[in-house]
Amino acid sequence: MSSPKKNPVKHALLLLLVGGLTLGAFIVGHLLDGLLAADSAYLIPILVAAFFLGPIETLAAGLVSMMLELITEAHTLARDSGDLWTAVGVGGFGALAALTSMQIRRFLKHIGAARESLASSPLAYAEFGFPGYPLRGHNHAFRQLMRSEGCETLAQCLPAETAEELSFLMDRAISTRTRQMASEQVIRSEDGRNSYWNISLIPSTMPGRSTPRSISMFALDVTGAVHRGRTRDAALRISSAVMSSLNLEETLRVVIDSLAYIVGANAGALFLIEDGHWVGAAGWGESGDEEIRRLRLRYDALPIAVEALETKQAIAIEDARTDDRASQGIREKIPPLDFQSGLAVPLVTGNRRIGVVWLLETNRVKSFTDEQIEFAAIIGAQAALAIDNASAYESEHMMRKSLEAIEAVSEAGLTSLDLNEVLNELVTRTQDVTQMDAAMILLVDSSGEFLQAQATAGRFGEASSDLRLRIGEGLAGRAFGEGVTLKIDDITGHEDEICPDGSYRGGSCPFSEKHGIRSVLAVPIRIGGKVAGVLQLGSGHEGAFAAHEWGLIQVLADRASLAVQNSLLHNETSQELTRVALLHDVAAACAAGDDIRSIAETALEAIYRQLGCDLASIFHFDREKDALVNVAFLGHSREVMDAIATIRMDQDTFLTRAMRTHAVVTDQTHPSSEASQTEAFILHSLGAEDNRRAAVPFIYKGKAVGGMALAFSSRGIFTTSELDVLKSIANQLAVAFHNSGYSAKNKTQLTEQFDA
Repeated sequence: MSSPKKNPVKHALLLLLVGGLTLGAFIVGHLLDGLLAADSAYLIPILVAAFFLGPIETLAAGLVSMMLELITEAHTLARDSGDLWTAVGVGGFGALAALTSMQIRRFLKHIGAARESLASSPLAYAEFGFPGYPLRGHNHAFRQLMRSEGCETLAQCLPAETAEELSFLMDRAISTRTRQMASEQVIRSEDGRNSYWNISLIPSTMPGRSTPRSISMFALDVTGAVHRGRTRDAALRISSAVMSSLNLEETLRVVIDSLAYIVGANAGALFLIEDGHWVGAAGWGESGDEEIRRLRLRYDALPIAVEALETKQAIAIEDARTDDRASQGIREKIPPLDFQSGLAVPLVTGNRRIGVVWLLETNRVKSFTDEQIEFAAIIGAQAALAIDNASAYESEHMMRKSLEAIEAVSEAGLTSLDLNEVLNELVTRTQDVTQMDAAMILLVDSSGEFLQAQATAGRFGEASSDLRLRIGEGLAGRAFGEGVTLKIDDITGHEDEICPDGSYRGGSCPFSEKHGIRSVLAVPIRIGGKVAGVLQLGSGHEGAFAAHEWGLIQVLADRASLAVQNSLLHNETSQELTRVALLHDVAAACAAGDDIRSIAETALEAIYRQLGCDLASIFHFDREKDALVNVAFLGHSREVMDAIATIRMDQDTFLTRAMRTHAVVTDQTHPSSEASQTEAFILHSLGAEDNRRAAVPFIYKGKAVGGMALAFSSRGIFTTSELDVLKSIANQLAVAFHNSGYSAKNKTQLTEQFDA
């Protein structure tokens, strides 16, 4: 039964219909007087009035019917009181019908009002049948959750993941006959937007049925409240980070985590502005920290980020495939961040531009709401303040650490005046205070053509004197030649720029990936205004050398140069004193007698002791036999020496070559790999294949009178001063050998040697 429309024409027609039915009932009553069916005819207009009109019209129809019934039965009322009660019954039925009609219409009016209110309510409503959950009805608000207008079941109306979760809750509601709740249920629309709903599922059971026949779903959109709550949480996290820690790395992590949480991104990157460049500081999600931190781009390379900073507003790119701005920015220039949608959030505090945070969606196109963009910009401003405070603290901490580092390196120069000890101490402390993985100090050699490794620390182990780099080649060689600091942020695929093929003579390149090195810095070491060497540092991380660290490392290199300069002066003085003492001892040996063996043995003892030889031998040239005769040796046994006591001049050995050429011969010009068979036998007998060796001839007035062979365990090349000392010793022994001879005993021994 529905409430009639307020239509006067229809109302009048219905009144005429009821009147006609009442008149018809009166006629039937006259024609069929005495029959119960005739009296029942009055019920028809009463029921029609109750159903199609209203309670007033129904009551009027009942009264009119009662009066007509009295008129019809007037002639029998006196003798039959039953006819009176029949008329009263018709009137009572009319009153009862009017009352019932009024109650039913009031109930229907309430139901209609509820339906109209529910239809226009922001609360989403839908009714699903059981089993299978077919859609039976819904209001307008539910349509924004539906994937299509023509859906017929729960699985068709909602996204698959959401439908599965709600189906599980509906099953529980049916089985337990209790209401089920889902708080902040995520529903993803086709355009990629996430909305959040509080959902109630209420089972409906008909009387007499044990199993609910349907279930009602009521859903309230709480997306705005969720975003506001997330924003508050993010703001509190950032504020807490500012209050609890001034560690820059921790603050950066909280900032990017919080912003990604607000927007719901699956990837992100935080860039700081440093020396006119965008420097990767932190990654999130699919954008790993290691990939982001190796990035360093020019400021104008990311125009969208620049625009966000200048306008102090977050900029959204909802579809990077169709948005022209994406091709000018991060999507093309940074392969690790190949995204579908992105949001650039500026980090600005006051007038200070700190950086930008990219919040990205890599798997799908995502729409950003105005509220998300606004919230992200607000949080970005708070984040910028937090980063600025952490950066200030970090700078102060770095300054204090730098002063400590400078002090530590300066103290290294005071630990000793020995050059090797100072260099080892310097490179160890430098590697420690800079927290690098490897460090090396190279100094220019006496030839001025090579840099020679003097000390290493970290992953290289001990320095090898074989490591010589030609000036102008490799990173260290170029830094030395140009006199400027050079670096490579990632040596992967660029090792030839660090160590060109074969540039490290006698050894493999230490600053390479096989040693775990990814980035390298080379800083010139200056002594007396001239570049004398290079401090080279290596890190296992890409882009490990920020520009602000260059200054500190240069200061460390300058402090190291002072210590090296003092040690070099000390070494030069010590070497000069050693040279004078050695020449004095050799001169004394030459003047002590006229027996060659005695002179050689005394002189060799001084040479062996003061030059630090491992093996040493002096030979006299016997012109009659055209052979070299050993007259003194140290560092090896008599049995070994007996095998090479005499060397014929036609044999190709280290010493015979020096005798023929009247020049000092070293292993730099004639390495062991090029030794003749005789020389290889001698080196093997002495165990000197890997030693640093020199053969020095004794020349008197253009003629060779003898020579000496020396071997050292230390690697490297012979310096000019070392060669000058050897030549001076040879000159003194040449004069002594020319003016001396053999004693009778020595002549006998010499004859036995030749006979053998």
